[in-house]
Amino acid sequence: MDLDDSDKRILRALQTQPELTMRELADVTGLSHSPCWRRLQRLQADGAITPRRFVIDPEAVGYEILAFCFVKISHHQRDRLRAFEDAVAQVPAVMQCYSLSGEYDYVLQVIAASVRDYEATVKNALVELPNVQSINTSFTLKRVKHSLNVPI
Repeated sequence: MDLDDSDKRILRALQTQPELTMRELADVTGLSHSPCWRRLQRLQADGAITPRRFVIDPEAVGYEILAFCFVKISHHQRDRLRAFEDAVAQVPAVMQCYSLSGEYDYVLQVIAASVRDYEATVKNALVELPNVQSINTSFTLKRVKHSLNVPI
């Protein structure tokens, strides 16, 4: 996607001030209302901007455990990988899932209210995912950095 300076100003402004009205966004970016609105619509249609939503801090609502689960898959056939990916998308405690290169096939970001809650998630959901050979879990001790801002 080719972004010009005006597009970049819009993206930077929205990352730091997502509550801006269209009029305020136009003022901050130095554009008039209509061109700013059209650019915003194009950026949304092109997938550079996802729909607005509030970001909830899991710890603030009772999820004190954040774990990264490194998963090895037993067979690397396309249909088996797709089955795993489809199934993991249905597990509410899995916040993010990434396919990896290297020793492990996937890494899952999993939240839990307690260690017992995490254990239940592992026993009732994660080990039941299709084609799981092994799961290696690391628990986070503290968040050092958490940013959703893309350097533009």
